[in-house]
Amino acid sequence: MELFLNTLVFYIGLYLLRNFGKWLLILFFINNSIAVYFINTYGVIIDKTMMGNVFNTNFEESSSFFSTGLIFYIIVLGILPSFLIFKVKIINSIKIKKFMLHIVLSLCFLLGLIYVNASNWLWIDKNSKTLGGLAMPWSYVVNTNRFYLDKYKKNKKEILLPDAYAKNNEKSIVVLVIGESARSSNFSLYGYKKNTNPLLSKIDNIYHFNAESCATYTTAGVKSILEHENTNQPYEILPNYLFRNDFEVIWRTTNWGEPSVKINRYQNKETLEKLCKETQCNYDEVLLDGLTKQIRNSEKNKILVVLHTSTSHGPTYFKKYPEKFETFSPVCKSVELNNCTNEELMNAYDNTIIYTDYILKSLIDKLKTLKDYKSSMLFVSDHGESLGENNLYMHGIPTGIAPKDQLEIPFIVWVSKNSKTLKDKKLLSQHHVFYSVLDFLGIESPIYDEDMSIFK
Repeated sequence: MELFLNTLVFYIGLYLLRNFGKWLLILFFINNSIAVYFINTYGVIIDKTMMGNVFNTNFEESSSFFSTGLIFYIIVLGILPSFLIFKVKIINSIKIKKFMLHIVLSLCFLLGLIYVNASNWLWIDKNSKTLGGLAMPWSYVVNTNRFYLDKYKKNKKEILLPDAYAKNNEKSIVVLVIGESARSSNFSLYGYKKNTNPLLSKIDNIYHFNAESCATYTTAGVKSILEHENTNQPYEILPNYLFRNDFEVIWRTTNWGEPSVKINRYQNKETLEKLCKETQCNYDEVLLDGLTKQIRNSEKNKILVVLHTSTSHGPTYFKKYPEKFETFSPVCKSVELNNCTNEELMNAYDNTIIYTDYILKSLIDKLKTLKDYKSSMLFVSDHGESLGENNLYMHGIPTGIAPKDQLEIPFIVWVSKNSKTLKDKKLLSQHHVFYSVLDFLGIESPIYDEDMSIFK
């Protein structure tokens, strides 16, 4: 099908566009070389969600993928063919009758080729999404248009949820920590053989639940954590909902790809680093700097704090934690993860979990100093991560075919003494967060669903 489509479109297109078509072909060769590099190196599929990752990334993330391998692909598969195309002279003497004859003969040949392969039609139909994500250049051309069409639909006016109110004046605070690319199988709390949670495992009132993410990429994963249910409609997300109803909301982030957050206390990485007075301001510890002071200065009794981390985001896992947290070694220090041994790659990733463990423990210690508040911490990841299993790396595989490593996430909860007890739930989703926050803070809402809260 790809051969059929490329022959038909490019033969007709280049005949009609001539010189412009030549430059268009050069552009496709360059883009194809980059796409093929990421497919071969990380096992990605160029579908709509992957194009969303591309357009939602920032320079810091995109620059982490730069490597000699990428340069090699661009030169060999992009620049060299483009140079040959550039040198080709365009002949304008072909007659329309001869051109149409070529089209008819090409169509007959390609239709015959499709018929000969009729036995594979069912297999092609079954795997159409995967194959579509590998067909160049249509994978990124079509899915770029699909991404922007969806973005246009989502940018419609936000649908407000029913008004909410506080059931009491009791001081309470929830800190929601949104993890990045953290998979539960590498947390010792979930039975991992290496001790990646040496600090959390010693804290009282720590609970962990089995959970699955609703997506395999940050934009959709974070949205699922913050929305009340899985819809394609632009409903109000949790921080916007609470802020509109006159509750305190603080958002601190070192990451990106978030939904539109409409509050007055939003601080990104650059802002936090300028205000930071600690020694590890270049890492996710910056999210905790001055946090208790900011909470104490609030005049509200009900407070939601969201900390959006970037701790386990690849491919440069080794750069996501300070040197003293390199508990496991040797570590992978290449952005081409398939060039590292499994031990090196696992060690680098596990060190990010060690650092996450430290950050969460430090956060809990800070919450314990807020004696006037009943406190809770929820740590939920946006999605999981592949670390070489089935030759897949990082994340972004379509949910329907994604491996469990990209879907199974940690859902870790801490509560202060004499505050709340937790239900015994077998499996949670990211949508449990919305209702659990309302429950702990004592906020009444017409949309509240008691069954979706993790608290008794």
